[in-house]
Order: sequence, then C-alpha cells, then structure tokens
Amino acid sequence: MIAQLLNLEPWWRFAAALLVGALIGLEREFVQQRSGEREFGGIRTFALMALLGAVAAFLTDLYGPLIFLAVYLGLILLLWASLLASAMRGKEEGITTEVTALLVPLLGAMMIWNQPAVAAALGVMTALILALKPRLHGAARRMSAEDMRATLEFSIISAVILPLLPNAGFGPFGVLNPFQIWLLVVFVSGIGFLGYVLMKLLGPEQGIGITGLLGGLVSSTATTLSFAGRSKTNAGLSTVLAQGILLASCVMLPRVLIEVAVVNPGLVKQVVVPLVAMLIAGAIVFYFLWRRGRAEEKVEHGGVELSNPLRLKTAITFGLVFAVVLVAVEAANEYFGSAGVYVASILTGITDVDSITLSVSNLSLKGLLDARVAAIAIILATIMNTIAKAVMAMVIGTPRLRRLVSRAFGVMVLTGLISGAAIFLL
Repeated sequence: MIAQLLNLEPWWRFAAALLVGALIGLEREFVQQRSGEREFGGIRTFALMALLGAVAAFLTDLYGPLIFLAVYLGLILLLWASLLASAMRGKEEGITTEVTALLVPLLGAMMIWNQPAVAAALGVMTALILALKPRLHGAARRMSAEDMRATLEFSIISAVILPLLPNAGFGPFGVLNPFQIWLLVVFVSGIGFLGYVLMKLLGPEQGIGITGLLGGLVSSTATTLSFAGRSKTNAGLSTVLAQGILLASCVMLPRVLIEVAVVNPGLVKQVVVPLVAMLIAGAIVFYFLWRRGRAEEKVEHGGVELSNPLRLKTAITFGLVFAVVLVAVEAANEYFGSAGVYVASILTGITDVDSITLSVSNLSLKGLLDARVAAIAIILATIMNTIAKAVMAMVIGTPRLRRLVSRAFGVMVLTGLISGAAIFLL
C-alpha cells in the first residue's frame, strides 16, 4: 500500500534485485581479490545479471514469455563461451561461479513475480554457501564413510519415512501416533547431529571445555562416561575433565526445555524454574572449576570420542523406546495414578531424559496426563539422570574427579529438589 501511494512500483523491485545480485557479487569479488585469480563475474556483473532477470521478467509480463526465455538462453550461451575460453587457456576450475550466474537472474525475476521475500532469502543463502567454501570442503575432507552413511540414513528417516507414516492414534490407550512419534525421533536425532557436526567443524583441539559443551548436545551420558574413563589415563587433567562433564550436563537442561517447548509449550512455565535453577547452580560451580582448571588446560587439549548419532538403527531403537515409555506412562497413570508416573520417570531417567520428557509432554498436550504430574515427572527424570551420571563418574573416574563431580552434581540435585518442592508443594 505504501509503495503504491509513493508510486514506487516497480522501482523498488528492481532495486531489490540489484541488492541481491550485488550481495552475491560482493562475495565473488572478495574471493577473487584474495586469490589473485580473476573470473568473469564480480560485484557489478552479478548485480547487472540480477537486474537483467528482473527486466526480462517485467517485459515478459507485458509482451509474453518468449522474452524471458530468449534472454535466459542468451545468458546460457554467454556462460558456455566463457567456459570454452577458459578451457582453451588450459584452466581447470569448477563451475561454481557459472552456476551462480544462472541462479542470479532467476532471483531477479522472482522480485518482479511477487516472490521478493523468497528471492531475498535465497540470495542470502547463496552468498552464505559461497562464503563457507573452506569450511564445507574441510568438513567433507574430514568426513568418514560412517559419517556419510549416517547422514544419508538421517535423510531417509526425515525425508522418506516420516511423510509415509499415518497421523492417527493406534494401540493401547490410542496414544501411539506413528507420525508424531517419528517426528520426535527426527527432532532428537537432529539435536544430536547438530552437536556432532559442530564437533567435526571445530575439532577436539579446541579444548575439553568446548568438547564437553558440544558433547552435551550429542549425549551428556556418553560425555560423562568418556571423560571419567579418560581421567584414569590422564589423572593430571581430572579438574578439567570434571569441568567438561559438568558443562555437558548443564547443556542437558536447556535441551530438555527446548524439547518441552516444541511438544507442549504450555508446560514450559511449570518446569522452567527448577531447570533454570539447576542450570544456574551448575554454571556457578563450573565457573569455580574453570578457574581451577585453567592451568591444566594449558598442559593438554583433548576431546571425547563420540560416534555419529545419526544411525537408522539408533533412530528405530529410540522410536521403539519412546513408544514403550509412552504406553508405560499412560498405563501407570491409568492403573496407579500419579505415583506410577513418577516411578516410571525415575526408572527411565537413569539412562535417558529425552524419551520420558517427550512422552509426558505429549500425553499432557493430549489431555491424557495432568500437566502438574507431567512437570513433576520431567523434573524427577532430570534429577535422577544427574544422580546416575554422578554415580558413573564416581565408579569410573579418579578420586579427584569423583570428589569434584559428586560435589558439583550434589549442588545441582539439591537445587533441583528445593526449587521443585517450592514450586509444586507450596
């Protein structure tokens, strides 16, 4: 409306096309200036290509589709001639710039064809992909055959299996919805994969602290087991390893909050205070451990060996566990009331927080479980999981690591119990 009142049509669309093309061209120009190699396109060329696409689309609306087809065909011939000339000069290069040149006029045309937001987003994404070339190539070089297979398997579970599943309730109590269960499998697998990718990109050489942070996204339990075991062979790093274990466990708390927010946003307000209180307590203890471990971290860097979390077998196993927990929690609630749900959450929380968190959140959203009971179950599972990891560290780790981890987790557990009691009992 404002554009019409100010008579800015279609000029703002042409200007937007120029800006998108200039952004992509700026990245190409930046690379060329630093590499010392000139290609056919820079900031001016790509800006004009985007404007060319916009003008061609504008004329097509007035005089017919042959205009855009003719302009685009001419651009293809121009790019082909450029590639041929490079080949005759003996240059063996990729065709990234040429493919980008084919895309840019289409983005300009989309500005005219009432898709400016999509065109702008695609332009930014294109520039970002081009700018991330070193990191993307480095990640590809570091990728193992296992990583590639696991990534393809994740594509299968998210893009192939998920759309085929029925979105309806089945089984006992009608709580088994295949689509929703698998959607949560994809969600949890995606969180783990994000942490794994970050570890691959940043590398374990960044230090135990950052590895613990990223390891917490993959599995705080796996991080605890690995770091505690490593303390046996690197006793001098016990303080820093305890720091990594604590950091991984702190990451678990916002992860639980995110899971609750995704499945049942209305439940967040009932669990946020105990979880945030535990997080703050853990962060305070971590700060003191960090100050104590700074000198040790200068001695040796290292990471945790974590396998790629994206495996089809792992996803199926988690889906089955989630379904069993879903039925078990509902059955416990049906036959034993809230006490049964609490027992199920404590037992499940020993090894895993995700399944019980997603289960009770889902049941509460459907009205099959009281929101208060669901919130208490989540807090109990989180506290129990923290206790279980403390026991693991105490059994496997060195005496020094046992002492540090038991104290840190003791503070977190006590904080969770007190804050939870204050919320749910008062």
